[in-house]
Amino acid sequence: MTIKEVEQNLNVPRATVRFYEKEGLFSPVRGENGYREYSEEDVVLLKKIIIFRKLGFAVSDIEDVLDGAKPMSEALENNMENLTRQMQELQGALTLCRKMQENGEQIETFDADKYWNAVEEEERKGNRFLDIAKDVVRFEKATVLEFFAIAHDDGKPVDDIRAVLIKIAATTFGFCFGWCLLECIFGEFSIETFGKALSTFVGMLVIEIVVAVPTYFYLKKHPKAKKKNVELWMALGILVVLVVGLVVVKLVK
Repeated sequence: MTIKEVEQNLNVPRATVRFYEKEGLFSPVRGENGYREYSEEDVVLLKKIIIFRKLGFAVSDIEDVLDGAKPMSEALENNMENLTRQMQELQGALTLCRKMQENGEQIETFDADKYWNAVEEEERKGNRFLDIAKDVVRFEKATVLEFFAIAHDDGKPVDDIRAVLIKIAATTFGFCFGWCLLECIFGEFSIETFGKALSTFVGMLVIEIVVAVPTYFYLKKHPKAKKKNVELWMALGILVVLVVGLVVVKLVK
């Protein structure tokens, strides 16, 4: 059975099939033509996986159940506890939404103090609301990724994996090629030159990370500090450390 036939039979996008395959939940064989061939057993297994996901199972839990690392009864019990907790979190929000709807609230006349007290009252009754601490975690994660130029402030990656790998490869090759070229001009080129250039480049990356981490926390503690100025000092710090390191290496030799 082809992936197109699986897609039509189960009424799921092929991206879903590819995702669970990539996660290692099942592995269809490849035919002589190189294309994946899905057996009836694969389809049944895929149905089980999709059912578990729709019930709220985490991918890791599904993997444990399929591998026999966790009994299905235990996984079901854990999942029901998670669902109950989620329902409790939503109960307070649902109650207050109904109350606001019954009162015909509009944004222009919305009394924040009134409903602030209502939220506190519902929480005292034991009703729960969505945990806004998760927003802080997402914000901090996005801030870190943005600082290190991995993602934009909206959390979307700056580049996809392929583009990142190409940039890394191009930068590494360019640095090593330039190093080897200088060795040819001012000295004698040897087979060890490329390895020396590569190790130096990796060392520079490590130094940059070591300097960038405390810089991030400094900017977080002193938000009024200008990021460009701090990054300039960071670059100078990396340069100084690199020069000192090269001098030490020369002296040791």
